[in-house]
Parts: sequence; structure tokens; C-alpha cells
Amino acid sequence: MLKEITVNEALKKGRAKLVYLPMFVTFAIIILSIVLSTYEIVSSWIILIGFVAGFLCGWLTWSYFVNKWKIWAFGNVRNVRELKRKAIEQKLIWKDDSWFEKTEFKSLEQKTKLKSLEKKFLEKDIYQDDINVPKETIIFYSKTSLVFLLVISIGMISIGVYFLLEKDYYMSILIVMGLYLCYDQIKKLRDNNPQITINAKGIKLKNEKMVSWNKIYDERVFTQKGGRNSTNYLAFNDEMVDIGDLTIKFEELEKLLQVYRVRFENQN
Repeated sequence: MLKEITVNEALKKGRAKLVYLPMFVTFAIIILSIVLSTYEIVSSWIILIGFVAGFLCGWLTWSYFVNKWKIWAFGNVRNVRELKRKAIEQKLIWKDDSWFEKTEFKSLEQKTKLKSLEKKFLEKDIYQDDINVPKETIIFYSKTSLVFLLVISIGMISIGVYFLLEKDYYMSILIVMGLYLCYDQIKKLRDNNPQITINAKGIKLKNEKMVSWNKIYDERVFTQKGGRNSTNYLAFNDEMVDIGDLTIKFEELEKLLQVYRVRFENQN
């Protein structure tokens, strides 16, 4: 019997084939065009062609491998709903019926295999209890992270003051940004209340009543990217909580959601 592949193992292989490989192809072609132009082997216009060809070939690489990965991953992973959701969040694949999905290379054989795998998505994802998870988990602000950010804020203020003394008023905006960040970090450092409490009964956020698991839907931990920055969130129902400054890691919180949900269902 073949070993069942975990969601994280499938995502790791997906990133290699659907992110890193297309990026390598893209930049390899761009760099090659720049080298050819630099050594005057061909005219400088090759750089423009290199950029266009690089991105096109990168996209074609993704289009070629995406359905190969889907068939392998959905065929070997038990919790295909979780896998698909995370693959979309990590931009490995696109949502069904999106324009980008229509650019995938898909042979008749692949269409047949993907169609046969659709029945797996009718099954509920299965999770198991873990005796290493306590009866209740209380999550606070991380003092270490906040102190680190506070030091950075003070540094921004110091740099801003230096530029202000040098009569560079434009860069003095760092003072305003630093003061705001200092205020925010100090406010959080003084807050010793639990920010999130999770147990077999449900999830409780700060200053709110506990929400029972039977009233919770679409609970998940995900990363939202904006430019070069990314933020990790806990989301359920209409709530979305930034967990970046908390004493919990992405994978740990995800595990807690699964275990406490299982415990609730086993008790009810």
C-alpha cells in the first residue's frame, strides 16, 4: 500500500514545480538576454524580447506542470479540500473557472483523471486528536516580538531626528512613523490579557464571548500578501485576527483548530 502524502508534503512539491521552477525559467531567459546584449553578441533589443519570452516561458512551464501536480497531489492526499484551499491561497493554482485556470495545458487523459478525482471533494476532511495538545490553549501578545519592534521604532525616530537636524525635512517623516509604532508596541506590551482562547468548547477572542464550535464555520489560518509584506491571520465566521504579534506560530494554530474541532465533535 502506498504511503499517504500529507498536505504539507504535497504543497512543498507544488512550490518546487509551480513556483520555483517557473521562476528559474523566467529569470534564466532574462539573464541570458542581458548577457548576450552585454557582450554585444546580439543587439540590445534582445533584452526586451528576453523579458517577454522569460515571463511567457515561465507561465508555460507552470501551465505544463500544474495538472500533473494536481493529479498526483489530489490522488495521494486524503484531505483534498484543505489541500486545494491552501494551494489557491499560496498561488500554486487558481480558483475554478478563473481566467488563469483556462490557460492550463490539459490533455484528454488528464481531464479524465481529474474528473474521476472530483468525488474525493465530496468527502469531509479527516483530522485526529493529539494527546500532546492541552485541554485549553491561551494565546497572548509575544513580548519578545513587541520589544524587537519597539527597538526598531526607536531607531526610526533616531534616524528621523538626525535628518531633521540636517534640515532634510522630507525624511523626518520617520519620526511620525516611529512615534506611532512606539505607541502601538507599548500599548500591546501593557496588555496582559489573553488575545485568543481555544478549547473543545469553541474560540474566544479578547473582550468577546466564546463562540461554540457548532456556530463556527470556515475556520482557517492563512497568509495575506500585499507587495513585499505578508500577514498571518486566524479567520472564522466574519472574524479575522492578525496573529503576527502573538505567542503562536502559523502551523501550531492550524493544528489547534483541527484538534479542538475533533474533540468537540467527539463529545457531541
